[in-house]
Amino acid sequence: MFKNYFLPLFILSISFTTFSQDYSEEKIYSWYDKQVGIENSVLFTGIEYVETDRMINEKHKFFQTRDFQNGSVNYDGQVFYNVPLKYNIYDDLLLVNLQLQQRNLIFQLIGERVNLFKINNHTFKYLKAENNTNIRGYYEVINDEGKFKVFKKHLKNKMEVRDRNVAYNEFSTADPDFIFKVENDFFELNNRRDLYSMFPNLKGAIRSFYNANRKQLRDNPDVFMNKLAAEMNNLISTTSTEI
Repeated sequence: MFKNYFLPLFILSISFTTFSQDYSEEKIYSWYDKQVGIENSVLFTGIEYVETDRMINEKHKFFQTRDFQNGSVNYDGQVFYNVPLKYNIYDDLLLVNLQLQQRNLIFQLIGERVNLFKINNHTFKYLKAENNTNIRGYYEVINDEGKFKVFKKHLKNKMEVRDRNVAYNEFSTADPDFIFKVENDFFELNNRRDLYSMFPNLKGAIRSFYNANRKQLRDNPDVFMNKLAAEMNNLISTTSTEI
């Protein structure tokens, strides 16, 4: 269950010109958050989160761990560093743990306002495809350099467990979905045939790449997809140059 919990936003003006150019963006923004107070930030423009699933073991619904981890988030165009974040994979929600007047509050950030967030060197973006209504939500960035970009949708399956004393839910990791983006459109990337239909003139090169990297596709799909994006960008660039 979620309930609306909107708090007023008070943004104080501040000048960064007093900082040395040696200071990183992260240090500057962290200093700013301490001066203004995170409770006065846009992060409080969200929905208070209430967990409805009972989980008693490590088969949880979250990314990596059920604990909050310090990460960074670009929310409504504002960057926040060292913020306790937790990604609920099953419900596709980004949660933030904030303090307000000695109260501990967990907020669900509004997805369409999340430009990106990072947890443990994993970067996620909120995507909403105009050409495919099935592609919407948080996707991990596998490779977003060049014209051909690849993203990964983490998924979890839910199972209800009952014993004599308690009923609870267990979540297992499901096979992820991969998608690719060309120009402003997103497409599902289930297999090489999805690329054939989009790039018929590159069919031979795509087939050769898949055949040469078959083992990596099976053993480490993230690495394979990263290499695929680099290869596709190279092929697209070469083809454009030849034309």
